[in-house]
Amino acid sequence: MALLVVENGLNGEEVLKQLEKLKETTGKPTEEFRVVLPLSYKPPYNFYTTEQVFSELSKLTADRNLMPANKRHADNPELYVSTPNTAVEKTGNANDITEGKKSLKTGKSSGTEVTLVLLGMAGTGKSASGNTILGKKQFRSRASSNPTTTECQVAETEIDGTRVRVIDTPDIFDDEIESSVKDEHVKKCKELCQSGPCVYLLVMQISRFSDSERNILKKLETAFGNNVQEQTVILFTRVDDLQRAKMSLQTFSRSCQTDLREIIKKCGNRCVVFENSGSDSGQVKKLMQTVDKMLEEQKQSYKCAAV
Repeated sequence: MALLVVENGLNGEEVLKQLEKLKETTGKPTEEFRVVLPLSYKPPYNFYTTEQVFSELSKLTADRNLMPANKRHADNPELYVSTPNTAVEKTGNANDITEGKKSLKTGKSSGTEVTLVLLGMAGTGKSASGNTILGKKQFRSRASSNPTTTECQVAETEIDGTRVRVIDTPDIFDDEIESSVKDEHVKKCKELCQSGPCVYLLVMQISRFSDSERNILKKLETAFGNNVQEQTVILFTRVDDLQRAKMSLQTFSRSCQTDLREIIKKCGNRCVVFENSGSDSGQVKKLMQTVDKMLEEQKQSYKCAAV
C-alpha cells in the first residue's frame, strides 16, 4: 500500500499536485495511492481517512499472515493511529490509547462486508437487479426508453451474516454522454466504494448484445483501472429468454458471439443469471457464492505473493 501522509494545513490542490508527481515518478495510477489526512481536515476530494487506511492495513496483515491476529494492535501501541471513532488526537495518555485499541479490535473482519457496484448500459436491468439483491424495491426501476437512474445511489442489506452495500449507477458507457458527466459519476462511485472489498457487477441482457457493449471492458478499465476485470462478475438479466430457448448458461457462454465470449473469458468466466420479475432467492445465493469464491481466490493469490 502506497501512503501519502498530508501535513495539517496543506490544501487539496497541493495534494493533487503531489499525487501527479508520484504518478510520474512511479508510473502507477493515482488511484493506487492512499492519502492519509489529519484528523482535523475536511476533505472535499476522494481521500482516505486514517480509520479507512488502518482498516485496509489490518486486512492486508491478516490476509498475508504478517502478524498474529491477537498481537496486531495490542503488542505494538506505536502502530496505533487514533481516529474519530476510537479516541481523540494522541496525547500520550495510556488510557486513551487502550480505549482506542479496544474499539479497533472489535471492528468487522474483511469477510463480513462487501460492496457490489452495478454497472452496464441503460436498460439492462441494473436497478431491478439491485432490488433483487436487496430483497426490496429500493432503486427506481421501470421499462423506459430513457435512463431511469441519473445519479449513483446506495442501499444496504445483510445476507447470511454479510453486510452488503449495493451501488446503483447511471450509464457511464454511452458514447453520447459527455465525458465530464461520466467522470463525475465515476468519481462519486469511487467515493462510495472506499469501505471493504469492492466487486463490480457488469449487468447485461442475455438476449441482447449491442455494438456499444463490444468494447465495454476497455471502458471499464478506463474508469476503474487496468485490474478491474479481476474484480468483475457478469450478471445476465432476462434469464427467462434462456429458459425459453432451453439452453443452459454454460451452453450459452460457449455458443454466444465471439466478442461476448471474450468478455466472459477475461472476467474469469464468472457469470450469474437473474430473473428480476420473480422471487427466486436462489439466484442471489448463487451470486454471493460467486462473489465469495472470487474474493477468496484473491486472498490466496495475495498470500502466495507474500511468500
